[in-house]
Amino acid sequence: MVASGESPKGPGGLVGRDEELGRILALLEAARGGVASALVVEGEAGIGKTALLDAAEELAGGFACLWARGVESEAALGHAALLELLTPVRDRLADLPGAQAEALAAALGWGPAGTPGDRYLVAAATLSLLAAAAERAPVLVLVDDLHWVDRESAAALLFAARRLRRDSVAFLFAVRTGTRPPAPLEGLPVLALAGLPPSHAAGLLPDRLAEGVAARLVEHTRGNPLALSEVAGRLTPAQRLGAAPLPDPLPVGDRLELVYEPLLTGLSAPAWRAVLLCAAGPEGATAALVTALRRDGVDAGAAVDEAEGRGVLVRDRGGLRFRHPLLRAAAWRLATPAQRRSAHLALAGALPGDAARTVRTWHLAEAAGGSDDALADELVAVAEEDRARRGFAAASAALERAAPLTTDPGRAAERLAAAVGDAFLAGDVERTRALAARVLDGSAGRAARAQVLSTLGVLEQYAGSVPRAAELLAAAAELADGSQRVWALAELGHTRFRLGDLAGIGDVADRLAEAADPGDPGQRALAEFARGIALTVGGDPAAGRPLLADVLELLRSPPLRDDPRYLIHLGLAAGFLGDVRDVVALGERRLAETRERGALGVLVPGLALMAAGRAWLGDHAGAFADAGEAAELGEQLGYAADTAVAVEMLAWQSAARGLHDDARRALQRARALTDRAGTTSVAAHQAITAAFCALCRGDLAETAALLEARIAADGGLGSLGEPLGVAPTLVEAYVGLGRTADAAALAERYAAVTPQPPSPPTAALVARCRALTAADEEAAEAFEAALAAHAQAPDAFEAARTHLLYGARLRRAGRRVAAREQLRAAQDAFAAMDLTAWARRAADELGATGATARPRRPLASEPLTSQETRVALLVARGLSNREVAAALFLSPKTVEHHLASVFRKRGFRSRTELASAFATAAEQIEGREDAGL
Repeated sequence: MVASGESPKGPGGLVGRDEELGRILALLEAARGGVASALVVEGEAGIGKTALLDAAEELAGGFACLWARGVESEAALGHAALLELLTPVRDRLADLPGAQAEALAAALGWGPAGTPGDRYLVAAATLSLLAAAAERAPVLVLVDDLHWVDRESAAALLFAARRLRRDSVAFLFAVRTGTRPPAPLEGLPVLALAGLPPSHAAGLLPDRLAEGVAARLVEHTRGNPLALSEVAGRLTPAQRLGAAPLPDPLPVGDRLELVYEPLLTGLSAPAWRAVLLCAAGPEGATAALVTALRRDGVDAGAAVDEAEGRGVLVRDRGGLRFRHPLLRAAAWRLATPAQRRSAHLALAGALPGDAARTVRTWHLAEAAGGSDDALADELVAVAEEDRARRGFAAASAALERAAPLTTDPGRAAERLAAAVGDAFLAGDVERTRALAARVLDGSAGRAARAQVLSTLGVLEQYAGSVPRAAELLAAAAELADGSQRVWALAELGHTRFRLGDLAGIGDVADRLAEAADPGDPGQRALAEFARGIALTVGGDPAAGRPLLADVLELLRSPPLRDDPRYLIHLGLAAGFLGDVRDVVALGERRLAETRERGALGVLVPGLALMAAGRAWLGDHAGAFADAGEAAELGEQLGYAADTAVAVEMLAWQSAARGLHDDARRALQRARALTDRAGTTSVAAHQAITAAFCALCRGDLAETAALLEARIAADGGLGSLGEPLGVAPTLVEAYVGLGRTADAAALAERYAAVTPQPPSPPTAALVARCRALTAADEEAAEAFEAALAAHAQAPDAFEAARTHLLYGARLRRAGRRVAAREQLRAAQDAFAAMDLTAWARRAADELGATGATARPRRPLASEPLTSQETRVALLVARGLSNREVAAALFLSPKTVEHHLASVFRKRGFRSRTELASAFATAAEQIEGREDAGL
């Protein structure tokens, strides 16, 4: 015979989970030490996930333990789990930034709905509230059955789990194997729970069980703790002794629900009614359950007592819940459709008069057996309320349920199409596609189909395949009318641009000219933007410039200047005009407003464009910061094409600082993202960035190979489509490799294909290529011409690079004194831009001239990371740690940690020293232009 309790038990009576408890203890110790971390506990039904979370709470002495439990019937109620989890720390709401506090209060019903802002403000506020709570005691966040948590709550909690760093917060998420969580779990560590080994599993079995029976139970249940205890407890005496066969098959995994059928079917009718009402409603909603039973003429106390006595229900924290989630699932599966509808109807009628409209309406909707226009209208109103509270997933679910209740097929299709739009805003890619397929496969009208196709096209453009986006947006534009058609065409133009489809860009421009209302500033800006880009990339920049200049004027003026949808048009128009000075300042304001709203979807492409503008102005610290933030947020949002652009800039900036491993990883990430977006074959900028990274680490052969491949592919176009734009770097590589004839030939070709008269930046590069391939006397003249042209252009990096190449050439010619002047200028410029690798290269060349004087700007011993740079730049502008945290969607503790690292690496003793060191040309421009903007 086998006796119970032979194996030592851990917290909560757990047997055989020493390794798992060790992982949890490490998580808790990290939180006690001020390091936030998360762990996903994954396993099949009954494997012990809930028990492990309970044990974690027992181990978390001194922690504030915040619980949320996913309930299948509440998955459509926006922010339901978040309300349960955050209510105990609601008193810290006043510690949050104003916009975040208002957004969270609106979402959770603690304040008025409809406050301005984006759904990600709720996620940022969740992060801030948990960080504030952790200031008085460590916090343990426990989320059971994450797969049944509403999408809004899951997204907010996972956002916080990924971005909290230096805070005393630990996250434990339990999720069932084989289910799809409402938000992605990628990047979080996973603790996969397996069955208990036989030596420990036997400890869960009851006394007086034959050894052979025990062995078979352990084998057939695969050590599943719940299966062992539940099945063993229901064996007949003969089965316990091995005299009768065991049940076949034994319930394992999802089939574990089968073991509860005899228990549930053995309940009396009143107790069964109580169990069904509990299954239909939210956990702990005892008052409505009791009222419904009494209205049915049932003795509520006796019914609940029976269900509790039979081990189906338990009283927990003043409410009723199922002893195990599988009991709820089994009860609901056993109930007939009529019984389920009856339970929902009873709960709807039993709710108190001041109960949430949403809950009552959902119960009525689940009780409905056919069409009901009045109820459908009520669900639409619920969706509007959810949307006002940033519950886009909940709004989508309400509209989806309203559609089949609507008698008019056209109206039903429009509601389902609106559900597609809300699912997209909620960030639920799979649900967006699934709902869209239902609309497109049905008999929806032109407007509904156009709306859905546009939504799918935008989704694919940012998070999926750009070629597929072009197909969808083209189809949408054919069906749409009015402003919907204009926006579909505008988005189609973006896809054509991403794909390098010059003919397609021109076609879109023609169609936009016909569709746009010239009296509407927004539509006029979109049409002129498309035509200006088409002319510029099509070889007639002189004709395109006036149009793009007019676009900038329109976007600088009310009402468009405050609309974040035009941020991308602003950045691209400025880039093609070379007019980035003023626009960087204006764009910075737009981005600040976008941050306040929490509109991360717009922030990602906006930051990517801003990084390019800052780099052009020589503000490489700002470019590094913006690119890093865009890359980080973009990957969290699942964006592909725009994230790839930011990651490429991150690679460029890392390589220029000597962070070559970081640069390699960034290039790999960028390639994976463009592969996903379907743009790798046309991503010339990616190869150009890779060539620059190779140049930074001194691999001239790879630099040449990459750029020669671009010449073979498209003639060597530059990142903005400029003819033979790869030449300046390739000429330098050829010279370094001793391929002087190739360098000279390429320099001549570059000069020949450059449009006349060249812009100052291009004129400088043409002269530099000529200088690198000329004899000494001619070279000096060409270098001087290049520097004169640089003086009229904003690109401080290329100017410094020319100083470096000129100084190196002078040194090799024996003109050391003249060389020092050029090399000091290069070193100071690179150091001011925080490009440490290039500054050291200039310092090495300067040392080779015999110079001994200290540089005007000491070189940093260790480069800052992108996030450290972000923090330093905001602190330099006078923001407090809490203000920096709010701007970057971080916690104040994380900001404090990064700031300490900045002080250590740079030797700063005060915020004043930091501010002085990070004063940039772009910020000075912003200050000078403040009155005009």
